[in-house]
Amino acid sequence: MPRAISSQEQATKLGNTFQRLEKSVADLLGGADLSARPAEASPDRALVFEVIGPVANFVQAARNVGLEWLAEEYDSPSAEDDNDSEYIEEESTSETLLYVTMPSIAGLQRVLALWNRFIRNEPKPSDGREWWALFGYLNNVRTWSAQDRVDPAVEAYVERMLERYPERPVRLELDLWFREDEELRARARDYVDALMESVSGRVLDFATIPPICYQAALVELPGYQARMLRQYRGPLADADRVMRVKPQSLYLSGERQPIPTTLDERDPPDEPDNRRAIVALLDGYPIQNHHLLANRVDIEEVDVTGEMSPVARRFHGTAMASLILHGDLGHGEPPTDRILKIVPILAAPQGLHQECTPLERLPVAMVYRAVTALMEGLDGGPPLGNEVVIINHSVCDQEAPFARRASPWAKLLDYLSHEHKLLFVVSAGNSNSPFEIDTYVDCDDFENADAIERQLVLLRAIERAKGTRLILSPAESINSVTVGAIHEDSSTGCPAGHVDPFVPIGVTNLTSGVGLGFNRAIKPDLVEAGGRQMAMSETAEGTVSVWAREHGDAGQLTAIPDTNGGTNTKTGRSTGTSNAAALVTRAALKVADVVEELFSQDGQDWVRLPTRAVVLKALLVHSCSWGSVGKLLNNLYNGNWQRKREAISRFLGYGRPDHSRIMRGDGSRITLLADDIITPDLLHEYKIPIPRAMVGNRELRRVTMTLAWSTPTDPGSRRYRGVLAEIVDRNGKRDFWDGVGSTLQPHPFAGRRGTLQHLVLEGKKLIRSLEEGAFFVGVQARADLPLFAAAKVPYALAITLELAQPVRDDLFADVEARVRLKQRAARPRTPIRLRTRS
Repeated sequence: MPRAISSQEQATKLGNTFQRLEKSVADLLGGADLSARPAEASPDRALVFEVIGPVANFVQAARNVGLEWLAEEYDSPSAEDDNDSEYIEEESTSETLLYVTMPSIAGLQRVLALWNRFIRNEPKPSDGREWWALFGYLNNVRTWSAQDRVDPAVEAYVERMLERYPERPVRLELDLWFREDEELRARARDYVDALMESVSGRVLDFATIPPICYQAALVELPGYQARMLRQYRGPLADADRVMRVKPQSLYLSGERQPIPTTLDERDPPDEPDNRRAIVALLDGYPIQNHHLLANRVDIEEVDVTGEMSPVARRFHGTAMASLILHGDLGHGEPPTDRILKIVPILAAPQGLHQECTPLERLPVAMVYRAVTALMEGLDGGPPLGNEVVIINHSVCDQEAPFARRASPWAKLLDYLSHEHKLLFVVSAGNSNSPFEIDTYVDCDDFENADAIERQLVLLRAIERAKGTRLILSPAESINSVTVGAIHEDSSTGCPAGHVDPFVPIGVTNLTSGVGLGFNRAIKPDLVEAGGRQMAMSETAEGTVSVWAREHGDAGQLTAIPDTNGGTNTKTGRSTGTSNAAALVTRAALKVADVVEELFSQDGQDWVRLPTRAVVLKALLVHSCSWGSVGKLLNNLYNGNWQRKREAISRFLGYGRPDHSRIMRGDGSRITLLADDIITPDLLHEYKIPIPRAMVGNRELRRVTMTLAWSTPTDPGSRRYRGVLAEIVDRNGKRDFWDGVGSTLQPHPFAGRRGTLQHLVLEGKKLIRSLEEGAFFVGVQARADLPLFAAAKVPYALAITLELAQPVRDDLFADVEARVRLKQRAARPRTPIRLRTRS
């Protein structure tokens, strides 16, 4: 913690600031209009307290004196200063924070009275102790300025839009201060209408989502007004009720130029599967009667209709649905049987060759309405899919690379996940900006280089350029599973005249978004095949730059539209993190089938349980590992072991899963699963039987533990996450058993920053005997924020015990018998479930 500054020092440092504040109050009481003086405090103008360290319980303290609490912000929203910092277990307490409030005149008077008592070194009042702490850390008091309001990305965005479309108005989003008073929120639309009238603009969309404290408008305004924002001038820059002016949130699919192929015979089912749909896709409008999708999809129109998406341009949604149902067609996997619910949120407007979120709608509001329609119903109608558990979200905001604070889009997914017990599978996003490489003097040198050497050069260069290739909103969502893309697909060979940058060893492809996530949590969570992308290059001023390009002969094979309007049997190839997320969604569906059967053995309907989503989340990640590619990158990257592991985590997350390891047991491997609800300051205890076959030999043994939980969130807090859960041993550490130790994997503290912990422990140490025959695993919870001290948090714990070599004794049977015996003798609070071997 930083040192608190004495009242005498603060009086000298901030005396003039508080004198100006006193003058503002006096002018207001005298009837002055301060609307043209944006630096002076007044009601309806956000007041910022800059502090050099966090102040406990200040939210309530601010409200007690008559200040409305708005938000807690970082002084610097940029993620760049985090890119190369070493891992720190706990959050920094030495940076400047912004406590943002909305004052009243009475509240300002009360703050001034407390300040005057503080600088006179009077005793702390019983109702103002937090204010003494704040005054001791106070760096400045000021109004929310134009520099705070105008997002740093606006300048480049405005120039880019005007360069492309010089005659068109510029579209921007206005995030408004979310007011506690419902009547003030109701009047916000009138305020935005008047503001747009003053700049000759118009409001395209407006939305209020109270659970995430979100109120926003999509507006368009003349180019000259948009350019004024570069100098922090104009009515928008000084609009007191606007928190942030930022680029329009927009997903825009890449232009598709696939090489169409004719579908191999794969007949659709005669009729739809009659089981309940548990997977939904929020994406583009698919071709519902494509040979691969017919009788397999159920489309629910909420905001996007079929008329908004010409059939010949329905690429993205059709491809995602195809991947979820069939996988990469080139692998010849059998299709899944369950119906796939689809709520379209992408359209294909005239004048564009790509699909996109509708240009006159707020995407966050569309996702909110889509999920609400599924789970609750809209406008008094019935829910359209309230048994859905898994939602594929392969859409991102291309104007919003993650920058330290959680975006409204991510906040929405986190809220919906926890509120409706859903698992969102989210794509990490693709970044195709060119990056510089060393070693080669020109493009010919690069293209003719040794393939292995070139691969290593590219991997080092992408790691250096990670700050320009960040995951895209809402991939930072902490309750969701975020997926990066591996350079792999069913195609073979390299198209003539192109450079295939990597051999298929498990590295991410050239465009896959790079973590970390919110609070430096592991993001992406895992990686899956996302197609092979070719490497293009150019030389400028002696420097070679590289970027990715799709080729029609490489990528994952999926259903596509027939652009010539022929039969719906065409297939083509594509790449990207959207594809990888769709394959993980497909895997989640397969795991769900196993889980549903497993829970039914205990007489439970898994879909109705509050732990349904976290069970899938844990099992999806449970088989992840870095494998050989982790060793390659560990040898390639520079720095100490912590820095290397963090660098690998940015690309691979916890690694690539092998779901067959948890869906099938054998004699040398068994997976145990527990699920429950926990509240902060509690510890749930489990005793895990140690197989007898792991004792008395030096065979490689492995213990894998995965904990997944769903947390409530506070959208106005810088800390955001409500509850931490973690796996601990009997002493609150991670020394579970002498027979295994740590492996090459993410730093064990990294899991404490998100909602997933994944530990892979291995060892060959000779253990001659066992005193207890089991080791202790605890799940404990802690409230990150006082608001959630009594929160009920669903979690799932998966533990796999295995031996690398077949053993004479059946490990599965050994552990199963001891777990079943324990359950018969005294049924534990949380059943431990075992996957029955098939």
